[in-house]
Amino acid sequence: MTKVNRQSLAEKTADAILNMIYCDNYAIGAKLPGEHELAGKLEVGRNTLRQAIRILVSKKILEVRRGAGTFVSKRLLISDDPLGLSLTYDRKKMTADLIQLRILIEPKMASLAAENASAKEINDMLSICDEMEWLFQRGESYLLKDLEFHTLIAAASRNLVVSNIVPSIHQALLLQFNIPRELLGSKTLAYHRAIAEAIKKGRGSDAYDHMLMHLMQNSERIR
Repeated sequence: MTKVNRQSLAEKTADAILNMIYCDNYAIGAKLPGEHELAGKLEVGRNTLRQAIRILVSKKILEVRRGAGTFVSKRLLISDDPLGLSLTYDRKKMTADLIQLRILIEPKMASLAAENASAKEINDMLSICDEMEWLFQRGESYLLKDLEFHTLIAAASRNLVVSNIVPSIHQALLLQFNIPRELLGSKTLAYHRAIAEAIKKGRGSDAYDHMLMHLMQNSERIR
């Protein structure tokens, strides 16, 4: 509730609109009630409503057609929402479920990478570890390199489904919350290095264990 209480009225109104879309089963392309009706239904001023709509338009959830009204975006389930989760209202549960999904698939993915990774992929993993450590020492975020590291391991698993779904899981998580810098610390770097070294040595069970511990640690810290 502390986080909710820090939201602006426009942000709370945007969440209320999302809840309405979810509970009333609005389809892709469906038209929302007019501004006067919707403001009355949500018990907010029209300026607040317009701000909330702009928030949802920026997230590609709604689109405004001049002279026609406001609609559920046809782009909702395309690139900006890779897993089609924008209408999931219980974001806390969705985030927990996404992390749980990572725990279910990424350790095995690391194990497969230990069996199938090419010499170039292994060198790339180790280079990314070097870059992440350098960024960390400079006090800079290495989040993008973190995503690149996990995406590379997914590709090295040689499972086409996994290599496509892992980046989407990471993107979906990023859409839900900003990762605090303290989650990207020295322990995370140590796990990344251990995973890469296990893959380099072809030790699938070690790669599995290190990835599992890494994800369990992040899950606990996020909770």
